[in-house]
Amino acid sequence: MDAYKYQDNYEGYAHTDGYYPGNESNPDEDAQSDVTEGHDEEDEIYEGEYQGIPHPDDVKTKKSKMASSREDDLRGQADLMAERMEDEEQLAHQYETIMDECGHGRFQWILFFVLGLALMADGVEVFVVSFALPSAEKDMCLSSSKKGMLGWGFSMGTHYHYHSWRVFVIVCALPCTVSLVALRFMPESPRFLLEMGKHDEAWMILKQVHDTNMRAKGTPEKVFTVSHIKTPKQMDEFFEIQNATGTWYQRCLVRFKTTFKQVWDNAQYCLLGPYRMNTLILAVVWFTMALSYYGLTVWFPDMIRYFQEEEYKSKMKVFFGEHVFGATINFTMENQIHQHGKLVNDKFTKMYFKHVLFEDTFFDECYFEDVTSTDTYFKNCTIESTIFYNTDLYEHKFIDCRFINSTFLEQKEGCHMDLEQDNDFLIYLVSFLGSLSVLPGNIISALLMDRIGRLKMIGGSMLISAACCFFLFFGNSESAMIGWQCLFCGASIAAWNALDVVTVELYPTTHRATAFGILNGLCKFGAILGNTIFASFVGITKVVPILLAATSLVGGGLIALRLPETREQVLM
Repeated sequence: MDAYKYQDNYEGYAHTDGYYPGNESNPDEDAQSDVTEGHDEEDEIYEGEYQGIPHPDDVKTKKSKMASSREDDLRGQADLMAERMEDEEQLAHQYETIMDECGHGRFQWILFFVLGLALMADGVEVFVVSFALPSAEKDMCLSSSKKGMLGWGFSMGTHYHYHSWRVFVIVCALPCTVSLVALRFMPESPRFLLEMGKHDEAWMILKQVHDTNMRAKGTPEKVFTVSHIKTPKQMDEFFEIQNATGTWYQRCLVRFKTTFKQVWDNAQYCLLGPYRMNTLILAVVWFTMALSYYGLTVWFPDMIRYFQEEEYKSKMKVFFGEHVFGATINFTMENQIHQHGKLVNDKFTKMYFKHVLFEDTFFDECYFEDVTSTDTYFKNCTIESTIFYNTDLYEHKFIDCRFINSTFLEQKEGCHMDLEQDNDFLIYLVSFLGSLSVLPGNIISALLMDRIGRLKMIGGSMLISAACCFFLFFGNSESAMIGWQCLFCGASIAAWNALDVVTVELYPTTHRATAFGILNGLCKFGAILGNTIFASFVGITKVVPILLAATSLVGGGLIALRLPETREQVLM
C-alpha cells in the first residue's frame, strides 16, 4: 500500500513529456545505477572482486574443503594400511602351510647351492685384494709391498710369465660368475610376488617347487592342492606405458621413476617408519661388527709380518771400517750394514743385494755387472772411477753420494721399485687358518640358533670375541697371534650368522631387501674404516687396535639385546 502511494505522489510531479522536475539526469549516477542493478544491500559486491582478489569467505570455504579432503585421504590411507596389514598377517600364516605342503627337497638344495656361491663371492671379495695385491704389485710395478707373494707360476713363450696370483684371481671370480648365471635360471621369490599382487605368477612357482620335490621323493602323482592364496591389498598401483603407446625412452623413464619411487619409499619406511628404531640398533651392531672383525682380520697378518721383520732385523750383521781390495763377489749379500769401509778394485758380478746398506763407504775403480737389489741403498758414499753395467742400482738408491768419473751403462729395464722377491708362505697360511676356523663356528651356530635365540647368540658371540681381543695383549709371538686369530674368527662368525638371520626376520617381505642392502652398505664402510685405522698402528702400538675392537664388540653386543626376539615369529 505504501509503495503504490509513493508511486502516485512521484507521478504527480511529472510533465506531459515524461520529464520529472527536480530529478535531472546525471551520467555518473546513471552508470552506477546500471552496474548495481539487480543487487540489494544484502548482496553487496566485494570491492576487490573486480581486481581478481577472492573474497575472504571464499578462501575460508576453499581451505575448509581442502582440509576435509586431506583428512578423508588420510583416513582412507589408514584404513587401507590396516586392511593390508591384516591381509599380510593372513598371508604369513597361509604361506607357512603352503611351504609345508611343498616340502623340503631337491629345489631347496639347488637354491642353497646357488645362494652359497653368491655368499662365497661376497666373502671372497673381502680377502682377494689383500691376497693378490703383493704379487700383482711385482708384476705390474704398482708400489712397494711388505707382504709375501704366492709359492709358483708358468711361462707362455719367452716373454710372458703367468704367475699364480692371476690364477688366484680367476678362481676367486668363478663363484661370482657361476652364481650370476645360475640366478638367471632361478624363479623369483613367490612371497615377494604375492606382496606385489602377482597371484598367478606366485602360484605357478609354488607349484614348481612342489612338483620338483615330489618327483625327487618318488611321488610325482601327488597334486598341489592350493588353489587360492591371499594377496594383500595394494597401496599403490603403478601403470607403465605399454609397447603400443609412447616411445621407448618414455617407457624407460616411467620404469625408472617407478623403481626409484619404490626404492625411495622402502628406504624411508626403514629409516623413518615404524622400523626406524630397529634399523638404528641394527646399524650400530652391523657397523661395530664390521669395524672390529675386518679390521682385526687384516691386522693379524700385518702383525705377524711385523714380528718377522723385527726378528729379521735382530739378525742383521754390521761391518765397520772394513777394507776389501781386488776381490770378486758373486754371491748374495743379505741383511747387512757396511759403514766407513773402503773397497778398491773390487768386482761385483751376477749377484743379489738384499736389505744392504753402504754408509760412508769409499768405492774406487770397482765394477758392478748384472746386479739386482732389493731394499739396498748407498748413503753418503764416494764413488770414483766405477762402472755400473746392466744393474738395477738406479739414481734414487744413492742418497747424498758423490760420483767422480763413474759411468752407468745399459741399466736394467722394467720396474724401478724394490719389490720383495721371496715368497712368504706363512702369511697365506695364517689367512687360510683364520678362514678355516670359522667352520666350527658355523656348525655350532646352525645347531644352537633356534635353541638359544638370535639375540643371545649375537650378544654372547660378540662378548666372547671381545675377550679374545683382550688376550691379544699377551700375544708377542707368531704362534700366539695365529692361535688368537683362529679363536676370534671362530667365535665372531656366530654373531655374523645370527645377525643375518635377525635382520631378515625383523622386516616384512616388501622392505627386507632394501633394509639388508642399507645395512650391508654400512658394513662395507665399517670394514674400510677398520682396515685403515688398524693397519696404521702396526709396529706402533697394540693398545689402540685391541681396545677399539673390544669396545666396539662389547657395545654392539649389549645394544643388540634391545632388539625384539624373532625366534618363533612368523615371517611377514
